Amino acid sequence: MDARRLWKKDIVTFDRMNIGTLTLEKLMGEILFYKYELIRLLGCGGMSRVYLARDLHLNRLVAVKESAEEFPFEEIALLKELDHQGLPGIYDCFEQEEKIYIVMEYVEGMSLRQYLSRYGALKEQQAVKWAVELCRILGYLHTRHPAVIYRDLKPENIMIRRDGALKLIDLGGALRYSCGSKRQTLCVGTFGYCPPEQWKETEGDVTWDVYGTGAVLHEMLTGANPSRPPYKRLPIEAYNKGYCSTLEKIIQKCTKEKPCDRYQSAAELENALLHYHKTGIWIRGKNIAKRISVLLTGMLGVLCGLLPLWEGVPANQIPFPYLVKPLFFMLLSWFLYLIFYRINHQRLPGSGGQTCADRNILRRQEKNIWLTEKKFSGLFGLFLFVFGGVFMAAFLGAPLQPVQAKSGEESLWVEMRDDQGRKMLLKEGAVYAADECVRFELPAGRLPNKELALRLVAEGEDGKRYCSRVFLIRAER
Repeated sequence: MDARRLWKKDIVTFDRMNIGTLTLEKLMGEILFYKYELIRLLGCGGMSRVYLARDLHLNRLVAVKESAEEFPFEEIALLKELDHQGLPGIYDCFEQEEKIYIVMEYVEGMSLRQYLSRYGALKEQQAVKWAVELCRILGYLHTRHPAVIYRDLKPENIMIRRDGALKLIDLGGALRYSCGSKRQTLCVGTFGYCPPEQWKETEGDVTWDVYGTGAVLHEMLTGANPSRPPYKRLPIEAYNKGYCSTLEKIIQKCTKEKPCDRYQSAAELENALLHYHKTGIWIRGKNIAKRISVLLTGMLGVLCGLLPLWEGVPANQIPFPYLVKPLFFMLLSWFLYLIFYRINHQRLPGSGGQTCADRNILRRQEKNIWLTEKKFSGLFGLFLFVFGGVFMAAFLGAPLQPVQAKSGEESLWVEMRDDQGRKMLLKEGAVYAADECVRFELPAGRLPNKELALRLVAEGEDGKRYCSRVFLIRAER
């Protein structure tokens, strides 16, 4: 759903944390620093609270963050100089009653977390568009001097404005650290959106925000929250095979364990996202070719099983050699399927130790599977159905149309046997080298009339015709 349209029919509400009634009554209407009148609580975290307030001097709404932590005013002054449409402006900072208050621009909108909870996963194009926006915002922060690391990128800190644009809020992590700051303090971040080294180091690196962008992009595409059970980031194709596999590679590179293996800047990640569809065309072409190859070989197997039935199959050809070609193409189709889809996906890349149980759960969630992975179903179930029907017809005595020469005359069923009494199948024009004798049989059940006069006519290489005497045959049915 377009982010611009949802505002016309939805009233956005913000999550309020539990807070004592008496405290609220005391705070509402209180004026801070002689100019900021508190209106209501927007939210609170472990060591901070955010209030909606009114600037009495400028008559505008602002967000006031109250924190018990100490922030160096040099870093706050640095962030006050930030000027980007994707970042809230920092208007003021003051200390009152041993607490630090940071006055920021009030961003009216819906958080990405609220959007995902209400509408589910995004479409591919919308997710990539917002990921590119995040890269540009982070790129602006990273190119400051010194660079500013956001550190806590997650859907809760991403606001969707009424015009559909994104805005990062809660610069608390960036206030605590800027690149080059070596202050030892509490680690900032959220499990599932932060790289492993972020919990051990405090100085900061731009690849930390790259990691967070990849995690957020994955959640926008899948709706899966990595900070909740099962605490795994499964490939996006496990949720929807319609997604371009290039996006999965981008997400994998963003969330590599080693910082040197990730994109080294937000600009590099942005470039990959802007051109992912070009690489995706080639990959999708290969995937289509794989599907066509499996499908064609399977269809050839079906045709080889059905077309002979149109003209008729002699009983002596069932099950073989009638089933040789159908079984060959069916096995070839199954072999190609194993190579393209099973062997290469025994362990999905980036699955983080994904088990068979995980894959089985996800298979039931797939929306557009062209070839099912369940045993003995789908296309191969059709093969078994066709050939099973042929076997039943043969062994239960269902009549099959005889193979007859179309000479313009009425046909007569004649079976040819060798000197050992075995039925023989010869192609038209083939020459049989007889050692002793050749036998021709007329099954009584195949005679067109109860009484027949039979006469054999043979033609030699010189064109002469040789005829036998006439045999009178009566079929006792």
